[in-house]
Amino acid sequence: MDLKGVRAFCSVAEGGSFSRAAAALGVAQSVLSRQVSALEGELGGRLFHRTGRGVQTTELGQALLPRARALLAEAEQLALEARGERGTPVGTVDFGVVPGWAQPLVSTLLGRLMADYPRVRLRVHEGYSGQVEAWIADGRTEVAIFNRYRRGTIRGAEAVLQSDMMLVGPKGHPALKHKDVPFRALGDVALCGPLRPNALTTVMAELAVRQGIELTTVLEGSSAAILREAVMRNGLCTVFPRPYVEREASGPAFAAARIVKPAIEQTTWLAVGTQRPTTLAARTVARLARQILSGREGAR
Repeated sequence: MDLKGVRAFCSVAEGGSFSRAAAALGVAQSVLSRQVSALEGELGGRLFHRTGRGVQTTELGQALLPRARALLAEAEQLALEARGERGTPVGTVDFGVVPGWAQPLVSTLLGRLMADYPRVRLRVHEGYSGQVEAWIADGRTEVAIFNRYRRGTIRGAEAVLQSDMMLVGPKGHPALKHKDVPFRALGDVALCGPLRPNALTTVMAELAVRQGIELTTVLEGSSAAILREAVMRNGLCTVFPRPYVEREASGPAFAAARIVKPAIEQTTWLAVGTQRPTTLAARTVARLARQILSGREGAR
């Protein structure tokens, strides 16, 4: 099997279009199309459906994608060992992270890599926890940082920190007069929150049913920055973990209180994927991320 075709297939699947994949690989789109067509002929089936916005993997393509990624990673590792670089972290690592941790974790991690492991490259994928967990499960990322709000363990993942969740709103908001706020009080507050489906949103909805209240969410946003802006400019409230509040929402425009009765606790997890061979570069990124997180607390 020609690795060029496998690489082309993975690149098109990740980019969602032949044009983006061709630009990323630095080849003509016609060349990339021929490579994918040759691979489809060898496999005996189509790998992509064309859509108005690009392409999507077929059922066959979706099933083969994790194995194709693993094949490329193994080929890269074999080449490194052949050059006598087995003990040196080298290569690109796909790293999944939740929005609230994208900074400062990514910049700190990159600084460590540039100083101590200059031959390791990062490819960062940002998404809410459900997306990040899906990426690590299907092999799109090799190392992942995500959050959960329920007790228990996650197979193949390591709990690295825990954080209280806080209600955040504009200064002077009536729900934020004290350092603690009962969950029941959220029923009287106009809220903004992350795009659904989302683990935190699900837990809050379940608690609302138990408490006999209805939550009013007037805005859903795809990043913590959007929610922060809605709090500051539009008078809404949202729920952030304490470390994010201390870092990004502690100025004179904001007020915050810990949610109690019941409290909501966030656990941040670090996982290393099993869909690809675990490279030394991926292990190095996971180790550094663990060190950075252990000295701080995380965000949504």
